[in-house]
Amino acid sequence: RGRQASTRGVGGRWPMSRSLADAAATALDSNPLGDEESRKVEKPVANSARCIELARSLFGIEPLTGSVRDLDSYDDRNFYCKATSSRPELKAAADCHACGDPPGSFHFVVKVHNGVESLSPGFIECQNLAMELVRAAGVWCPRALPSLEGRQIAFAEQPLADGSVRRHAVRCLPYRPACLLGSALPGAALLRELGGVTARVSCALSAFDHPEAHRTFIWDLAQTAAIRPLLHLLAPERRALIADTLRDFESTVLPLSDRLPRQADHGDASLGPLGLLSGHRGPLSAHLGPSRLVSGSS
Repeated sequence: RGRQASTRGVGGRWPMSRSLADAAATALDSNPLGDEESRKVEKPVANSARCIELARSLFGIEPLTGSVRDLDSYDDRNFYCKATSSRPELKAAADCHACGDPPGSFHFVVKVHNGVESLSPGFIECQNLAMELVRAAGVWCPRALPSLEGRQIAFAEQPLADGSVRRHAVRCLPYRPACLLGSALPGAALLRELGGVTARVSCALSAFDHPEAHRTFIWDLAQTAAIRPLLHLLAPERRALIADTLRDFESTVLPLSDRLPRQADHGDASLGPLGLLSGHRGPLSAHLGPSRLVSGSS
């Protein structure tokens, strides 16, 4: 999927040698817009009953009656459920997902990945490793819980919208109840904390590298010029604004590309991926979406 080929460098890390100009050229050659469209086409078809089946058979959790609900998702299928389990490895206190009603139940998300990423389990592994680093830095975020076979990534057959059946990656993650950051009033204290959380996530990932993070991805700012084919979809006044921005990027940013630092980063500290805990008075949590992690310029 357009991933950069590389070899391990000093200390077992993969060197980030591509310039921003090289990344932009690769994006134009590999059609990242096509990759994005494929994610929509290969979004799995599933319902609450299927979520219950997967939860039981793959992870040994028993969803409570009426608790399963389909969560909004960009290109995967995510199901929330309140469930019980006899497996202690799914009940770590650090996951903060215990539910008091009824006692002994926990909050979970069962995630069925789109067909594109299910063909690249190495990238999903990359996400799992990144989440562990962020947690170790003191920012709560989910972790991949082990399946009954002890694997962080399970697999199950699931149909697509066209009726074809594909082998999809499935993960189970702890769910910590929160509201979206966008639902809170952006006071100075909250914005200060947002900056702190964003900085801690970036610092936690600064020493992280993985070959699957080197990929062609339309959300990577290095690939800004690749959105030119979409300009005609904008209203004229917006089209002119974005066209000017693209010209500025190509004339000002690209010539400086060799001087810009590069690292793995989440790159989407927006109102959706960050949750606000404890009724707008608790700490922020980070939710590393499956399609956002990329090795890019910062």
